[in-house]
Amino acid sequence: MQNFDLNLLRALDALLTEKNVTRAADKVFVTQSTMSGMLGRLRDQFSDRLLIRSGRRYDLSPLAQSLATSVRQTLLQIDATISAKPLFDPKTDRRSFKIMASDYATVTYLSEVFRRIARSAPLLGFEVVPIDSPLDSVRNGNVDLCVTGNPEIKINNHPDQLLRHDILFSEVYCCVVDQHHPLNGRLSIDSYFKFPLVLAQFSGVTMATRLMGLESSASQPNTVITVPTFSVIPSLVIGTQSIGVVPKRMVNALPTNAGMRVLALPFEGPSFTEQLIWHSRFAYDPAFCWLRSLMLDVAQEQSES
Repeated sequence: MQNFDLNLLRALDALLTEKNVTRAADKVFVTQSTMSGMLGRLRDQFSDRLLIRSGRRYDLSPLAQSLATSVRQTLLQIDATISAKPLFDPKTDRRSFKIMASDYATVTYLSEVFRRIARSAPLLGFEVVPIDSPLDSVRNGNVDLCVTGNPEIKINNHPDQLLRHDILFSEVYCCVVDQHHPLNGRLSIDSYFKFPLVLAQFSGVTMATRLMGLESSASQPNTVITVPTFSVIPSLVIGTQSIGVVPKRMVNALPTNAGMRVLALPFEGPSFTEQLIWHSRFAYDPAFCWLRSLMLDVAQEQSES
């Protein structure tokens, strides 16, 4: 500690993250020449090149690779320490949180969370961003928490000391059709494959419902429209003979005059579990603990109803 200039930590983190002197300089708001000087001092401090030129780019040295995670976590912990307040007053606090969530989670779950926060903590601010590398984003501090049901997120099977998670609720799929669709009553497998399908397909989630049940059907696979979000499926179903496949909670979140009918899948469809993922540095943060408690209460009440 006596021999290391702690003012260089932010520059070191930027260099290890960006692997580029110019981008690292932009990240910490200094000139390129200043960042080059900082890199030189860091190389002297660690007796290592840290960034090694490889053609037109830089690669991290083995030592730099070993430092990247610990340096980032050290800075996050410092930020959490110096910004923490011993008390949290929901009526007056102006804290802002960055949440990563899908359109599904925003429509069906976060909408109710935000309604309650508006009543009890009206000055809190929120930014909701799309799902993108959830675990890395939470771990690296790019977002404060993530709400996701992505089946690729297997935090239970790969424990991470830096991350925490809460189970929010489980979800199943159903079919939606236009209110004047010729299908009535119980949906059969053959009738499911008779009409066009509208399915969601995005990173980590590929709807397998087009192929499920084929072994029990004499029909051939029907035409399919794939979209990147669940929320647009109802608008693509209304006024057509298509069958949309959406999470059941999303149907419940739609207006009652949506002009659709709901049908059960004619086979056992996929399901998923929505999780709340957050960083351990928030474990004793009063504002975050308040927010997490409210989010868990909403999830429990929605599940019970």
